Amino acid sequence: MVTKQKKFRTPPLSGLQRKQLLYFSLVIVSLSLLWLVFAPGNGLYHLRQQNKHLAALVAEQEILVQQNKEMKQDIERLQNDKEFLEQVAREKHGMLKENEMVFDFANEKKKK
Repeated sequence: MVTKQKKFRTPPLSGLQRKQLLYFSLVIVSLSLLWLVFAPGNGLYHLRQQNKHLAALVAEQEILVQQNKEMKQDIERLQNDKEFLEQVAREKHGMLKENEMVFDFANEKKKK
């Protein structure tokens, strides 16, 4: 024997109930969107801040890589180029060759 299943119908909503349901739905959707945007740790605002921070770190990394290359070139030149080594010793460290004298005329200009 085949029995028919009864279909349960919900009573229709009144106008006030429809408005309340619409208002409640809008509040839930609004709160969900606000949570999506401002959720601590994983919201869109936090994601945007992290992207800015990442861009700054990438730029800093590029600068550091360039400085590292320049330092490696300087090390290579200091190890292999005697003229560059002499230039650095004279300019940065004030070293002199044997029997070489330095005359400083800066004090005489200040007196005049």
